[in-house]
Amino acid sequence: MTNSESNNPTTEKIAATEALVWEQSPYYEDAEKFMWVFWKEETPFLSLFRQLDTRNLLELACGHGRHSEYVLSNFGDRVRSLVMMDILQSNIDWCLKRIGKQDRVKFIRNSGAGFQPVEEASITAIFCYDAMVHFHRGVVLSYLNDAKRVLIPEGKALLHHSNYAFDPDMPFGKNPRARAFMSASLFRSYAENVGLEVVSQQIMPWGNTPNHDGLTLVRKP
Repeated sequence: MTNSESNNPTTEKIAATEALVWEQSPYYEDAEKFMWVFWKEETPFLSLFRQLDTRNLLELACGHGRHSEYVLSNFGDRVRSLVMMDILQSNIDWCLKRIGKQDRVKFIRNSGAGFQPVEEASITAIFCYDAMVHFHRGVVLSYLNDAKRVLIPEGKALLHHSNYAFDPDMPFGKNPRARAFMSASLFRSYAENVGLEVVSQQIMPWGNTPNHDGLTLVRKP
């Protein structure tokens, strides 16, 4: 898949179709119980998050806002502006009720394949936890391509993705833990092909499944 193929109506259609799985899903309520997986001291998620310049931060696929709420509560002094972005309007509405109107927080529904309408070189850091693991590989490539556009020079993106490299044509919902087809090496090649530098990449278990997920920190030169 080339970069020109990554951000097109077909990719957006894939994203929109797959997003319907999460409409009114009980997943969001269940996920609230497992915040510690991402934010306890010994996790690579927290260690790498601390490497981000969070002045102008964007959370991709914010869901019901549990991570952004945590960031505002625990790193708020480092956040000048925050974009909470999701493809589902129902999630954006939920986040608005949860976070409330704040001058420094914007709630944006996007196409599911890029960061529009966010301006070029306006974001210091992007993070996405427990969501991109489900994204179709074309959608992942599309986001990486657009991340280079919206990040400032030296800006970083911390992205939690699948490392399930089997059955590329199988719908993600039929794979173990609903992981989409992806591998750490494929993710790295996508990032490098669009002009992002891989700063750190870790392969990790998810639950009792070894090597199931990847966590990659990329930087815009």
